[in-house]
Amino acid sequence: MNKSTECLLNKKCQPCQGGVPPLPSEDIERFLKEVGGEWSLNTRGHLYKEYRFNDFMGPMNLANKIAALAEREGHHPDLAISWGRCVVEIWTHKINGLTESDFILAAKIDSLA
Repeated sequence: MNKSTECLLNKKCQPCQGGVPPLPSEDIERFLKEVGGEWSLNTRGHLYKEYRFNDFMGPMNLANKIAALAEREGHHPDLAISWGRCVVEIWTHKINGLTESDFILAAKIDSLA
């Protein structure tokens, strides 16, 4: 884990009230480097990562841990579970874009996996 990721782990997600602009592309690129761990942007500009397993319970267990984390942080990703994989998609719904909280949540999810 790099020092930047540790900084994200020590922060708390902040609720978005809307009316704020999404992060500019240079901030997104910087935060992507900070979270590392194979997070990328999908075609909709959302944070995306696929976790692979060799069974069905691995993805389910991770999804349950993510659900508990999301409740504590007040920030909820989209999850897709199937045999051998848990897909996580994160963005700030109120602004249909990315905020620092999305990257904080991504770093915290990686710490669970």
